[in-house]
Amino acid sequence: AGPRHGRRDQEVAACCPNHVVPGRSLPERSPTLRPAPNVPTAPFLGSRVVTDIRVEDIFPYLNERTLFSTQWQFRKNNVAPAEYERQMREVAYPALERLKRLCLEENILRPAVVYGFFPCAAAGDDLVVYEPDARTERVRFTFPRQEFGDYLCLSDYFRPGEGTATDVVAFSAVTMGDEVSRRAKELFDSNRYTDYLYLHGLGVEAAEALAEYAHKRVREEWGIAGDDSPVIQRLFKKHYRGCRYSFGYPACPNLEDQARLFDLLEPQRIGLRLSEQFQLEPEQSTTALIVHHPQAKYFNVRRSAGCGAA
Repeated sequence: AGPRHGRRDQEVAACCPNHVVPGRSLPERSPTLRPAPNVPTAPFLGSRVVTDIRVEDIFPYLNERTLFSTQWQFRKNNVAPAEYERQMREVAYPALERLKRLCLEENILRPAVVYGFFPCAAAGDDLVVYEPDARTERVRFTFPRQEFGDYLCLSDYFRPGEGTATDVVAFSAVTMGDEVSRRAKELFDSNRYTDYLYLHGLGVEAAEALAEYAHKRVREEWGIAGDDSPVIQRLFKKHYRGCRYSFGYPACPNLEDQARLFDLLEPQRIGLRLSEQFQLEPEQSTTALIVHHPQAKYFNVRRSAGCGAA
């Protein structure tokens, strides 16, 4: 949900070489990846719902820089430095604190998470997700492979297997609920466009903050949080082991894969819905495929020379 920003900017703007050799056969796996040092043991198999989340515990994961610049349009390059500092001091930060209080007092943000761990294995460009018996295929994701450079494909971050699970993948789905969307619409319909911009933007970034919070919980339960930076703001720049990817972005561009994630997590249990165009509803929601491999990173997959994301 929402525009590409923050963590997603990294995913969209991931850099790769710009030379393509037409007709070159692609390797089955990237030659630059080493096997993960271990396959972390899943704390459980299947999915769990978490709704007893305090909004106060999510606010520290809010990327204020992205909120102010991308959602609220406070940008340094639009004004003189002194004027920008004044806007931050007198407008942006007071508005944020006021909105935080309002959301807490009126229960506008209603965080809910569903996440889970599943046995899996790579099969070429596919990621095969198995039932808990580790032998019965449940769903299969197919990802694009780079045609140059590192020849990366998302499936490369998992150990290959033939008809049986050899690795573990995690998935998450988070939402801030319908109420923030309803309130924002009321503001828009009342021509209170600045108030709408502020509340809508906070809702979008709060969903991203909740995704960051949920990802940290996944790493902790997976036993791989030892590499986490103790500074939350550094988590926004992926200072932890592994990576999380959202469908619709370069490494996993197929939005129809949302339906497969819904099959695995059943996020309807937290009020999430999938539109006919495979968009998430409520808007202030996001999903992710979570990789434990230490070398996992954001990368572009392009089918022709030049810049831009697939």
